[in-house]
Amino acid sequence: MLNILNVGYDSTNYYLIETEQARLLVDVGFPGTLPKLQHGLKRAGIALDSLGYLLVTHYHPDHAGIAQDLKQKGVRLIVLEEQLSGIPALKKYVKPDSPYLDIRLDDNLQIRAADSRAFMAKLGLAGEIIATPGHSDDHVTLILDEGAAFTGDLPPEQWAEGLPPAVGESWQKIRAHPVKTLYPGHGPVRPFR
Repeated sequence: MLNILNVGYDSTNYYLIETEQARLLVDVGFPGTLPKLQHGLKRAGIALDSLGYLLVTHYHPDHAGIAQDLKQKGVRLIVLEEQLSGIPALKKYVKPDSPYLDIRLDDNLQIRAADSRAFMAKLGLAGEIIATPGHSDDHVTLILDEGAAFTGDLPPEQWAEGLPPAVGESWQKIRAHPVKTLYPGHGPVRPFR
């Protein structure tokens, strides 16, 4: 069983991927928005304490602002090595008066991209996490073998011309997989051709 739900709010998509083994949330909201996430989960009939894992596509406030809040509730944060520098850098994007909690670095599930397929299999997911810099240096994309790609804020492929070369290179990496559907951080889910 694989079920993908959008539990997002405030113009940002947060995807909950359910398997028989685990629940994985891809991205979370701005600092102080935990009640909004709880409401979105409740509407979907899911208790916050049933979440097992969180993957953040990149460390900007609208995608990682309540990561530490979730960690304090028992959710395990998956971090690729390529993302380590992005975690402390997040604080520079947060307004000083926001209720942001610094993300601890010592208690995350740190994995290498090369090991992500084996890790995802433990969650009941056939797929991998790949580094896709372009929007930010720490950006990653989760690609499932069934054809779904969770692309966060990677600029659309058609915009790659004129953007830093990393954007086009990241889309080439995504194209190397049998992706059928894009699940972006903003905007509608769409087919990938």
